[in-house]
Amino acid sequence: MFNESLKNVRLSPIVAISEEVNKISTQTGKDFILFQRGEMGFSTPAYIVDAMFKALNEGHTKYPVSGGHIKLKNAIIQKLNDFNNVRNVVPEQIVVTHGGQEGLELVLKLFEGKKVVSFSPVWSVILENYVPFMNLNLCEIPFEDDFSVNYDLLEKELKDASLLYFNTPHNPTGKVFSEEEIKKIVALCEKYGVFILSDEAYERITFDDKKHFSPMQLDYEKILSVFTFSKTYAMTGWRLGYIVTKDKEIAKMLRLAEYTQTAGIPTFTQFAGAEAILNKSEEEKVIKEFMLEFDLRRKKLYEGLSSIEGVKMPVKPEGAFYIFPDFSEFVPSNLSKEDSRLYIHKKLIDAGVATVYGSCFGKYFQNFLRFSYSTTNIEQITEGVERIKKALSN
Repeated sequence: MFNESLKNVRLSPIVAISEEVNKISTQTGKDFILFQRGEMGFSTPAYIVDAMFKALNEGHTKYPVSGGHIKLKNAIIQKLNDFNNVRNVVPEQIVVTHGGQEGLELVLKLFEGKKVVSFSPVWSVILENYVPFMNLNLCEIPFEDDFSVNYDLLEKELKDASLLYFNTPHNPTGKVFSEEEIKKIVALCEKYGVFILSDEAYERITFDDKKHFSPMQLDYEKILSVFTFSKTYAMTGWRLGYIVTKDKEIAKMLRLAEYTQTAGIPTFTQFAGAEAILNKSEEEKVIKEFMLEFDLRRKKLYEGLSSIEGVKMPVKPEGAFYIFPDFSEFVPSNLSKEDSRLYIHKKLIDAGVATVYGSCFGKYFQNFLRFSYSTTNIEQITEGVERIKKALSN
């Protein structure tokens, strides 16, 4: 009777893990070191909050303009020019969305029922929500052991694909795709006429002098980039994002689809987003503050996990706020596939450490675990590593 696509949508395992941990903590009083959520642990900067209240007090509380207010679009154009080195974008190529997730959903809706290629591991929401909701035929291209790209395999699968889902900086590995890698990937997509959905949520979170390179800088016309205010400005709960496309007709379709879903984004929220971008002095200050803390946590967690004999660290993460190590050596060989994929996760839950098991991110890397350091401070990271060492030695 009901639409099968809705019946097949599943709750993200990351949310399920968080709810499980909360339930255990509530029922038993057990404390946890929380490495499982990709939530910003910082509060939204005051200058952005103040801008929202200013917009409210000025009466910007009516129905919003479909597709986004020109004030925010002009700010986005300036940001694309200044930070992304993306030129000649006009307002008609931008669609403001209810967070980055709606942006991804709207683009994927264009390819409903089609073959979509993605590097693996792949963000769990793509797998659990968008694939069943849009009845996508998702083909996973596993990274090599060092999280590099297998271009031969990629080309083979692109030949009959409609879309490549591409995420840099990458969740869950922390990989930042280089300009050279991105140019090779885009060239292959152009060879076969494949569209690219570029998920750039973590664009401002890069380390060790790595720079984010947006595919939008290249000449290929079939690129749709999705951005969000969530990670850059600690605005996860504000639900503010945007799509940029070089094709105005595609942007028009996306604008109508967005309006159909939410009837637009509240204007006072958009004005706060514009201030987030345009107030350069405040922006620079808060991003520097966030990044200094993230880098300290990254180094502490990486060093701690690296110090555990048997834990394999493929590469030091270069972006986002995740580390994705391999715990295969600690998984008994006589376990079934189902039991083995949860073995280390459960062991760490018992030790009071919450992580995300690798099979949440696709068919490969099932004995890996994703650690997020977005909310854990240095003391918690130190304690978490000690608990992990103790759990693995038993």
